[in-house]
Amino acid sequence: MSHPRCPGQDMRYWKPEDIFIVTCQFCGGEIEFWKDEPVRPCPSCREEIRNPKIDNGCAKWCQHGDECQGRPRDEGTPEKS
Repeated sequence: MSHPRCPGQDMRYWKPEDIFIVTCQFCGGEIEFWKDEPVRPCPSCREEIRNPKIDNGCAKWCQHGDECQGRPRDEGTPEKS
């Protein structure tokens, strides 16, 4: 059985505004971000730019939040509900 996919990360539920352009603060180049990307290198100057619109607040309440964020769930920790 496959692991359920978070609706916020499932591209089937994305809207056009979930992919957007940011101007690099170092060189003025354009960087295309997808809403779930925390950092991207600028294609012009290669500086790492943080996604100004990223919001992973759902990880605080979702029962799969730790896994989604790449943190293993502690064996003794009860699942979030």
